Amino acid sequence: MAGKNRELWDSVNEAIDRRRTLTVKTVTYLPRERAHIDAILGAFLEASGMQPLRNKLGYCVHELAGNAKKANTKRLYFKDNGLKIDDPADYARGMAGFKQEMVDRVAHYEGRLKDEGLYVKFQFRAAERGVYVNVRNNVELTDFEKIRIDQKLAIAQRYACLADAYAMTEDGAEGAGLGIVMMMFMLKNLGFGTDSFSMSSAHGETVATLTLSTPQSAASVTA
Repeated sequence: MAGKNRELWDSVNEAIDRRRTLTVKTVTYLPRERAHIDAILGAFLEASGMQPLRNKLGYCVHELAGNAKKANTKRLYFKDNGLKIDDPADYARGMAGFKQEMVDRVAHYEGRLKDEGLYVKFQFRAAERGVYVNVRNNVELTDFEKIRIDQKLAIAQRYACLADAYAMTEDGAEGAGLGIVMMMFMLKNLGFGTDSFSMSSAHGETVATLTLSTPQSAASVTA
């Protein structure tokens, strides 16, 4: 185990020094995986002078990873229940029971994700003045999901107050849907521009990208 850890950190340090992309792939996203990603993110941020932002940027990465795993699991749930995820009526029916199913059958779906080869993939790359982080999963967004994400991003840009944004984001189908809005407010408050987050979906994957160019406020922000 110690040898594997040493190899991992050798890979991390080499990727940072040579500005190469480091890729980490997982199926589950339990506390041990979260801690692993936190440590890697911390190393890249430290190399870019953004270590004080680790906790807050870690929240952003975890939000994206949680959404990616949820999207993977949602496909399995719909498939297992004979529902079409791109059909509005089926989608409404499926989402009515999806959240509770994830609570009641965690172990079942963790195994199913592995069996079906559904992954969450992290890619880290150091830049001259910052860090790029991609969070990928191997399912594409439906048209409805794209619309919902675009709506959330528009709300985050439109409102200056999180409470006002929350009032516009409530979603009976999948809970409040506040996570991505909170992430956008956090990035904004840390001094990152509106182009610091993007999402695309094509060729069998959905890719969420954080472009974290060192903000002027980084030195004064504490984790």
